[in-house]
Amino acid sequence: MKLDLTQSWQVFPTLSTERLILRELTLNDVEDHFTLFSDPQIAEAHGQRPFQKIADSEWFINYYTDAFARKEAIRWGFVLKGETAVIGTCGFHTLSKRHHRAEIGYELHPTYWRQGIASEAIKAILRFGFQEMGLHRIEANVDPNNNASASLLRKLGFKEEGYLRERFYDNGRFVDDWYFSLLVHEFNQTL
Repeated sequence: MKLDLTQSWQVFPTLSTERLILRELTLNDVEDHFTLFSDPQIAEAHGQRPFQKIADSEWFINYYTDAFARKEAIRWGFVLKGETAVIGTCGFHTLSKRHHRAEIGYELHPTYWRQGIASEAIKAILRFGFQEMGLHRIEANVDPNNNASASLLRKLGFKEEGYLRERFYDNGRFVDDWYFSLLVHEFNQTL
């Protein structure tokens, strides 16, 4: 049985939590997005160099807009309720419809770290992924130096699966990849 996204991806889904609205990123968000990805702390966590020009954020937003239309990926921008500025993004990529799995990615502006905001946003998309998209497995890969991200994943119920040695070549060096996963029945136990 192949994963069918026809119903859940007709229109870009807007999600709501206690403090956040998760919505489609548009080119109206390009300056907020650039602020995120030009931050050295955000870029380092993604194994990339900080964005240098607004066109980098335009490309990112256009990429995910097109990927959503092709039902290959989805990326939400999230804002505090009552605000308009995007303070983070999260979503699914590396989607395997045949195997009912996807990889999760996320970032949050450092001003909002350690306030439970990332956890709140990620819980919302995990619920959407398992309940609306029909995913069975959600994966996350983390830079081994990013203990905060690993702790967040563990808090959300993800299990560590191991290291893939020197899997990526980022910023002039080979880096390991730290793998985590969460299965639908594990998530359902935390509801």
